[in-house]
This record gives sequence, structure tokens and C-alpha cells, in this order.
Amino acid sequence: MTPRKLLLVTYAFPPFGGISVQRVLNFAKYLPDLGIEVHVLTARNAASPVRDESLLDHIPRGVQVHRTFTPEPPFYLRKRVWEMFFGGRSKPNAPARPPGRISSKVKDLIRRPLTPDPQVLWKSFAVRAGERIIRRYGIDTVMTTAPPFSVLMTGIELKRRCPEVRLVSDFRDEWLRFMLTDFDFYSSERGRLQAEAIERKTIETSDLVLAVTDSSLSEIRSRYPEQPDGKWAMVPNGYDPGSIAAAPPPPRRPDGRMIVGHMGTAYSTASPRFYLDAVDRLPADIRANIETRFIGRIAETETSIFDQRLSPVRLLGFQPQKEALRLAAECDYLLLTMTNDFSLPGKLFEYLALGRPVLALSPSGGEVDRLLAATRGGWCAPHDDGGAVERLLLNAWARLKDGPPSFEPDWEEIRRYERPRLAEWLHRELAARLS
Repeated sequence: MTPRKLLLVTYAFPPFGGISVQRVLNFAKYLPDLGIEVHVLTARNAASPVRDESLLDHIPRGVQVHRTFTPEPPFYLRKRVWEMFFGGRSKPNAPARPPGRISSKVKDLIRRPLTPDPQVLWKSFAVRAGERIIRRYGIDTVMTTAPPFSVLMTGIELKRRCPEVRLVSDFRDEWLRFMLTDFDFYSSERGRLQAEAIERKTIETSDLVLAVTDSSLSEIRSRYPEQPDGKWAMVPNGYDPGSIAAAPPPPRRPDGRMIVGHMGTAYSTASPRFYLDAVDRLPADIRANIETRFIGRIAETETSIFDQRLSPVRLLGFQPQKEALRLAAECDYLLLTMTNDFSLPGKLFEYLALGRPVLALSPSGGEVDRLLAATRGGWCAPHDDGGAVERLLLNAWARLKDGPPSFEPDWEEIRRYERPRLAEWLHRELAARLS
């Protein structure tokens, strides 16, 4: 049965920005065209690191956005407290200093009420508001999207209180293999046990479970072989054609530079360190003419990797989506790093839509590598193979010096990931799998 009235539960939503809001924003934008009445439940004062007021223009007038309070401190205050007690990881090669007994106890006291994540403080407010919305508007389907993974707990409780609704749980990232492994806050044994319990309850309670890549879906599904096949579906990320148009190649630069752009947050699993190290190893006359522009936020774990680089680097900071895309379109190549084989960063679809060749550092045969091969959208080298990364960069340099890079992406394949088409994809999955 196709949902008639859908409640999207998402912690962050415009005016908060960043790639994490794009998936749910575009479902809210395009599902109404398919006859679904869409409501959004979100945190009014979400502790988000960035804001982008321009994204409010993408919310259709008919979509009702319900904003509720969360008692969290602002993002930067929370970040400062965490660093004060536990330190950062901005120097990955420095020896770790074991915490003292007092700091370990303080760390546990702070972390204990904030598991599975700090956004769990929003749960009770979201549940009360969600139940009111379901009963007032006759909602028949609730879709939660995570991370933060505490939002899944909201979905479980709403299903308990309103068993007549269908529950759809959307995993934008793989939790147990990715988030618990790669991010310090989630890495405690207690946190892992709680995450395992919440994920299992989510899977058992949900009527449909979504993931954004085949690899992530297989990873999650392998943990619950007893669950029926009809409970699982993959709906990928994509790009909004209303926001992005393929840009003409930039003219050849009279100064002979090659401009490489990186859009979005630089963090540990998507660290540009491998790329910057490879550039530094190139011949001096080449690396001096490779300028890299970082358009987005730099996580604390990555700030030190930019020190004393041998090639020009510009840190442009977070930019609203429209300006970030304009700056990315000015580059000759676009850079992406993903150190695991099962994740597919959302910005890759925006890179493809811009029509700029992608230089990707990611495992061979992984999701990034396969998508670039299918779309002919760029080239990939394993991030941990320094020689392969150097060859990737030298080939990019040679293509540019010989004239406009020979680059013929498969536009028919790329357009499969337009957000209106993905809304139709989700619509079909909901209609086919929810009874």
C-alpha cells in the first residue's frame, strides 16, 4: 500500500545545512509530486555545525515542518567540552597519552547519558510531538533517517504507541562497522552493546529497512538472516537537478595551474592526508602548480595535516550549497577520499552532476570505484597505495597539460541519481513492500 501521509523524522533539517540534510530534504521536496502528504519532524535548535538558510527555499509550501526543542548545548560548546576532557586527534602520528583515572571516570559520566549519541536528548521531545502529529493528521507511515542513530529509538517508540503506522528505518550510514569503529565518541564497549541492541530492535520493529548502497544493505542484512526478504531495500543518494547544472570546463589557465577542489567536510574516514602526501612527493615543478581548494568544514582530527605543505592549499571554509557548487565548478578536478569499500559519500553525486572529472582515493572494487566506472565520472586509486595515488595525479596533470582532459561521462547513467527519480524509486519501494 502506498503511503498517503508520511512523517519524516530527522534530527537536522534546513535551515541547518551540510550533506546530512540533503537526502531527507529532497524526499520532502519531491514526494508530494507523487501524491504523498509529507510532514517533517525535526529539532528546532539542533546542535549542527553549519547553517544554510538558502535551503529553506527548497521546502514546498504544502510540506508541514514541525520543530521541537532539544535540550542539547550548541555544537561548538559540546565540541569544546569534549576536547577539554578527552583531547582531539588532530595529530594522528603523535603517541596517544593514556587518560588518568579521573578523566576516565569523567569521560564515562559524560558519555553514559549520551549513548548512543548526544542527540538522544531529543528523543522524549520528538516522541511526544510525533505521537501528536500522527493522531492529529492521520499519519499512516513514519520514516526515520539516521544518523544520529538515536532517531531510530524515536521510531521504535512511535511504533509502540501507534502500532497502526508502518515504520520505515533509513540508514544513511552503516552503524556497527563504520560509525562505532571510526568515530571516537561511539567506540566504548558499552556504546557498542547498546548500539547492537538498538539496531536489532529497530530491524525487528520496522516494516521496511533502507540503506544507501548495496554493500551497506548487505552488511546490515547479514546480521539478521531471520528477517524476511521483503523488509529490505536499497535507495541510493543522489543530486538535485534543480540545484546543479553541468558546468562547461574551465578555460585553460594562463599560469599553467591545475586546480583540484574538495567539497564537504574533511574528517578521518575521508581524510585528504593521503592526497596531500602524494602531492608533496611529486616533482617540485609540478606540485608547485597544483592548487587544492577545500570548500567545507575541516574536522578537528584533520586540521594539523595541512601544516607545512609543499603545494598551494586554500581553506575556504563552509559555504552555502549554491556557493559551494559554484566554487567546485571552477576547478579542473574534484577530489574525494573514502577509506572503506562500502560507503558512498553524497557529494560524489554532486561532483558527477557538475561534470568535473573526479579524482577518488578509495579501495579498488569498492562502492566509489564501481560508481566511477559505471558513470565514467573519473578515476580511482587505492588511498593506501602511495604510488598509485601519485600516478593518478601525474595522469591528471598530463591530461590537463595536453589540452582539455579527455572526459566523456555517461550522462544517462548519472541521471539515474537525480532526486526526482530517487523519490519515484522510494515511492515504488514503499508501495511494493508495505502492506
